[in-house]
Amino acid sequence: MTSAGGTAVAVPTGFELRTPHDWVDFSVADEASENRVADDVWTRAREGGFTEEQSGQYAEQLRRSVRQARNAGAVHAAGTFQVYEDGALIATVLVSVVTPPATGDIIGALTAVAQPAHADGTWRRVGTAQIPAIGTVGRVHGIQNVSQDGVTMRCAVMHTVVPLPGATNVLVVTGSSPNLAEAEEIFELFATITATLTFSYEGEASALTPPAASPGEVGS
Repeated sequence: MTSAGGTAVAVPTGFELRTPHDWVDFSVADEASENRVADDVWTRAREGGFTEEQSGQYAEQLRRSVRQARNAGAVHAAGTFQVYEDGALIATVLVSVVTPPATGDIIGALTAVAQPAHADGTWRRVGTAQIPAIGTVGRVHGIQNVSQDGVTMRCAVMHTVVPLPGATNVLVVTGSSPNLAEAEEIFELFATITATLTFSYEGEASALTPPAASPGEVGS
């Protein structure tokens, strides 16, 4: 694609996103990936002292997250399940390629959206952020009710919308966690992870066309 001034604009073919060392990258390719994630979480929870029922609940929650990611066309997913004395920390980050419903200034459209707070305690804030290697991006974060396979739970959620150079699609990085008591720290964590985003170009591993069996690569 060329810019308005006639200069060719390189279209990225992939991305890199760094996550903390205690996070794991997991495939969203098929149902088997759901089972692997669920089994791993169940084992960690039991080793951490949780009951079979609690472990099953945590495992099913992560299973639904992987299924939702696959159904939504995510190109990559990463997450963590850590057991502490006061409970478990659960968080996931999904990377998706999305075609906006309308052409034009996606960031301008985002920042023009109202910032409501609801009587049930859910809320969202809309604005922009800076990613060092990319520039200005759109961001929506807040406490939302998230539905997965017919089950609704309240989560701290952050969406970062990244325009793709030379393309009409956008890259969306979504962080989600049910750990509401640590919401502010969770938002900082998601912002830190998203700030590591960089694009890769032809000749490097492709991640921006979402074939089911080719998740995007994430650096450590």
